[in-house]
Amino acid sequence: MIKSISVELIVLTATVILIKNFVGNFNLKLGKLAIFVFPLVSFVIGFTLRLSGNQELVDIGYFFTEFTTLFVTVLFSLCIYFGQIKYWRIK
Repeated sequence: MIKSISVELIVLTATVILIKNFVGNFNLKLGKLAIFVFPLVSFVIGFTLRLSGNQELVDIGYFFTEFTTLFVTVLFSLCIYFGQIKYWRIK
């Protein structure tokens, strides 16, 4: 289990660095980056808890991974909705 957690942390760190570098090209503040990193961190925590083997922690892990899926879906829907509002105000 320690190896899997280590691999997850390495992948998480690499992904956060790549996202930070990508967002840096658009001159965005780091506070706006948190909305992109939060689902990733939440999913990794949930997946790690699911690997623990302890039934209570596995249940919490499923909650985190399902919450992350719901969060990303709602975030995507809100972005589409607010994008449409902004688009129709411009026209």
